[in-house]
Amino acid sequence: MGPENFITLSQLNYQIHAALSERFKGRTYWVVADVTSHTYKADKKIHYFELVEKGEKNSAITAKIMGKAWGEGAVHLSDFEKKTGQTFTNNLHVLVQVSIDYHALYGLSVNVLDIDVNFTLGILEQQRNATLKRLESENDFISKTADGYSTLNSRLKLPLVIQKVAVLSASNSAGNEDFRHTLQHNDFGYDFQIDDYYTIVQGDNNAKLFLNKLIEVFNTGIPYDAVVITRGGGAQSDFLIFDNYNIGRAVAKFPIPIITGIGHQKNVSITDLMAHTNTKTPTKAAEFIIAHNRSFEMGLLSLQQHIVIRSQQLFLGHFKVLEELKRNISRNTAEFLAQRKDRLLFINQRLTSEAKDILHEHQKKLFLKSQMTAQISQHLLRRKRKDIEYLQGSLKQFTAGYLRSRALQLEHMNKSVQIMSPQNILKKGYAIIKSNGKITSSTENIKVGEDIEVILHDAVLKSTVREKIQYDGRETDL
Repeated sequence: MGPENFITLSQLNYQIHAALSERFKGRTYWVVADVTSHTYKADKKIHYFELVEKGEKNSAITAKIMGKAWGEGAVHLSDFEKKTGQTFTNNLHVLVQVSIDYHALYGLSVNVLDIDVNFTLGILEQQRNATLKRLESENDFISKTADGYSTLNSRLKLPLVIQKVAVLSASNSAGNEDFRHTLQHNDFGYDFQIDDYYTIVQGDNNAKLFLNKLIEVFNTGIPYDAVVITRGGGAQSDFLIFDNYNIGRAVAKFPIPIITGIGHQKNVSITDLMAHTNTKTPTKAAEFIIAHNRSFEMGLLSLQQHIVIRSQQLFLGHFKVLEELKRNISRNTAEFLAQRKDRLLFINQRLTSEAKDILHEHQKKLFLKSQMTAQISQHLLRRKRKDIEYLQGSLKQFTAGYLRSRALQLEHMNKSVQIMSPQNILKKGYAIIKSNGKITSSTENIKVGEDIEVILHDAVLKSTVREKIQYDGRETDL
């Protein structure tokens, strides 16, 4: 065919469509591939994506084709998400049933008609098992046991009573509200301190946020009795965060007992296996804590009852012994008193007789002593009386001499006072000077022109100072 015999592109595409339709009409294929470039048109309920095949060594894409799922295919994908808990999205390794489709405008593609759920569950289980093996091989505080896994956290001993609880949950979580309501409205009146640490609890890509919140609980330093991880219901894919390696390792190593109430009924997550205790729902977690505290209380009540019963038994046994001892003591005491009564009567008579003899002997001695004391006292009194009479005479002589001596001394002093009196001194030619109404012996405060008074023995002279001349006082020297 030459250039003059051309055809349009749509005619060419029609021929390709016809050829492909004839070749693949009514035929379907189960294909293993990875999902990429996924989008979902919710209004049309259509999935658009690419199916790719990657090399085993370098993960390079070796094959690629456009794909879509709508109608019955979209329904199967929805069922797939519910059964596996895995959202149909990028990087998912799937086994899908496809039919070949060619459109003149959009080109070659495949329609997904069905998807193998068991294939994907197997892949997820392989990933989960690989994570568990890695946790066990890389961490010496995690080991597999016949019942599950033994971890540092699971080996911790729960406090006898759980009161302080840290709760990791999503904000406004219905599961957290159920947990709180169950704890706070328990039938036994137990009180709890519940501290909330809100975080995102779904999506494997949010594992870092969840891990940081768990570390925050540790860094507070608050001595919590337990840490509770709660989450309400949801799609199974929402729980994949709890199969994360880092979260599993942190829970296994956490130094405070962790109780999980994640809210999934079908599977047990890695976090559940690494934790101290796992329960199915937040409500069950609360019930576990209440039951734990109730067990402690019942133990105390049982111990109290045992103590009461044992005390009664001991009291009854000892009461019988005491009664027997009482009877023996009463009987022995009566016999002992009867034996000692005669002995006491004999001793009493002997003591009475000996006491009389002793008193009589001491009476004689006292009489002699009293006579001797009277004689000595009379002699001593006579001697002391003579001493007093002698002292009396000496005192009279001394007093007379002393009074004469003092009389002479007083007379001498009287004459001296009269000689030194101002009247006698003024009569000898001396005078008293007054300045400003006060007697003065110095001219220091007397000024020239100032009025003064000169007092003589028979008159007072009022004068005015005309001149002050220094005087050495030697004219009166004898």
